[in-house]
Amino acid sequence: MNNILTLGKSCCGCGGCEQACPRHCISFITDEEGFLYPSVDANACTDCGVCLKKCPIASDVPRGKDPAVYAAKLNDRQTAFQSTSGGVFYAIAADFLAHGGVVFGCAYDDDLKAVHIAAHNERELKRLQGSKYVQSDTRGVYRRVKEALDQSKPVLFSGTGCQAAGLRAFLGREYDNLLIADIVCHGVPSPLLFEKYLQYKGGKMGGKITAYNFRSKAKRGWDLYYMAETARKKQSDYGFFDPYYNAFLNCKTYRESCYQCPFANSERPGDITLADYWGVQKAHPEFYDSNGVSLVLVNTPKGEAAWEKLRKVTTSVPSTLEQAVVLNKNLREPSARPDCRDTIYEGIDGDINEYFSSKLAFKANPKTKLKKMIPTGLKDKLKKIKS
Repeated sequence: MNNILTLGKSCCGCGGCEQACPRHCISFITDEEGFLYPSVDANACTDCGVCLKKCPIASDVPRGKDPAVYAAKLNDRQTAFQSTSGGVFYAIAADFLAHGGVVFGCAYDDDLKAVHIAAHNERELKRLQGSKYVQSDTRGVYRRVKEALDQSKPVLFSGTGCQAAGLRAFLGREYDNLLIADIVCHGVPSPLLFEKYLQYKGGKMGGKITAYNFRSKAKRGWDLYYMAETARKKQSDYGFFDPYYNAFLNCKTYRESCYQCPFANSERPGDITLADYWGVQKAHPEFYDSNGVSLVLVNTPKGEAAWEKLRKVTTSVPSTLEQAVVLNKNLREPSARPDCRDTIYEGIDGDINEYFSSKLAFKANPKTKLKKMIPTGLKDKLKKIKS
């Protein structure tokens, strides 16, 4: 057998093989946990091996080394406030749109499913803001990226390390009009788990969830607070006190491939890498901002050119990789697989209240409870004192 099925659970689910297969004999189906995996029509497959050549896990893709590292934040504080960290992605994307380009990234659809879309204007770009802690559906998106590139449009693609590497493998060559931005990813829970969670959360709040933000700054600024909304109600709380979010933060529900991720290191597949600069109050205490600070890794000459364009709209300070990895450990290694991952998805198709209250049950750390009780203003002062 010389096709994508040889990967088994090492498959990252990027969808590149399906889009590259010359005989269109690969499709993606959902497994019992809700993750997408390839299925191959054995009668149509000729074992040509194209799917493996176009796979970011089975083949080598170019990566940047020895990146230039920065702590950065957008000067437009309102736009930064609406972003997950310091708003740098939005600044890069806005520049592409201003020059007639298209931006591909993760957004919620009408059913709050995470999918990769193409943004052509500011309204569509706003849908790409904010972290989505669930695996995004990228089926078909690489072909759409190539179509835009072949039309000579400037293209910005944003995604996880495996999605960025998947695009590079699919394209097979460099395009002068393409910039790839990857994010530092901890791992991804399944779309099915997030769907069930929204049903569970809606039941608790007395209505269907119509909007969800994993990293709302409305209540506590730059932190790990979510905001869930129904037609009549809003609810915000610290992620450690929510079953889905807590499980995510403790690495319990990731795709199996995430625990052996070959892109969880400082050699990045993107031209530029973006993340929260966790620990910036230690590395650069004068630069800490409760409105958010981005970590930026400039990996390639194209990334450097894009970064230079942002000088007028951002404020930044040089940093080092050694400082950045202290609280961004996925720049050093993949997330550790806990023993509970063996059974964490068992019962997901049963009673959702029982599943989230038992299978995803958690105990909040007393220190975490204390942190939640500290007023935001005092919290910021304490961070500056500790630094």
